[in-house]
Amino acid sequence: MDGHNKEANPTAERTVQIDPTVECIIQMFPEEFLWNLARKTGFIKRIRKIDPVTFFWVLILGFGVDFLRSIRALERRYETEANIKLRDGALYDRFKPELVEFLRECVLHAIEFQAQQQSRALGEKLNGFKDIIIQDSTIIRLHESLADLWPATRSKRVAAGVKVSCVVSAVADGVKSVKLFPERTSEIKTLRIGPWVKDRILLVDPRVL
Repeated sequence: MDGHNKEANPTAERTVQIDPTVECIIQMFPEEFLWNLARKTGFIKRIRKIDPVTFFWVLILGFGVDFLRSIRALERRYETEANIKLRDGALYDRFKPELVEFLRECVLHAIEFQAQQQSRALGEKLNGFKDIIIQDSTIIRLHESLADLWPATRSKRVAAGVKVSCVVSAVADGVKSVKLFPERTSEIKTLRIGPWVKDRILLVDPRVL
């Protein structure tokens, strides 16, 4: 009988789950932040029918390959979410440089937010450290027309090259910094040791030491 009931009511114990990506975006863009940014960038100059928070979410989560494909469709979705009726072209008038600046600042905020998140944790044996930092550099060959600006080393002909130094965080699982140096720069000069290495394991090329 119990088995029959479970089959007859497949959603009885089902819980609503939010897409992890959407949940992360919600945490990234709290309502107060969006309001303040809308005012700062001039996207919203005074409170009218257009709510910057609702507009942001409709725009971000609505547009896509199989979603909204026109400004009018965006307006209809906004009317549904905000439970209001807009005049024709109300949202179209919002697509101005101020909106571009608003979205640009949102992108920069998202990048900074992600950079501060820890996507990995060190194992128990390393829990006394905050992070593992890996530094390495490589040579990238450039077009010979750049030889005067970025001369190559140990080359029998005119050549150009640049040394790219990269610092990666194991905890953040991403790049912390990328710097360019002349190819002739010695390895030891590509990394500056400072307070930032405190409580962190630093893995470097032996030539740096």
